[in-house]
Amino acid sequence: MNNLTLLIAILFLTASPSVFAYLDPGSGSAIMSAVVGAFVAMSLVIKTYFYKIKSFFIKTKPTETDTPNDQDLSS
Repeated sequence: MNNLTLLIAILFLTASPSVFAYLDPGSGSAIMSAVVGAFVAMSLVIKTYFYKIKSFFIKTKPTETDTPNDQDLSS
């Protein structure tokens, strides 16, 4: 029964009626820029969360330049 359902779903998805539509060159470039923008946004999200997760697991010890000296505070 499960195979029959899958076969019917595939037939409905692949059998499409004739469609009369027109896509001008402007809509093609808009779709392409939307796809490129989506990839750029996804890469920035992945990069941001990668560095947040990386900084959570890798703790650095403060160096001598990170902590103020007593001499710097007196002047």
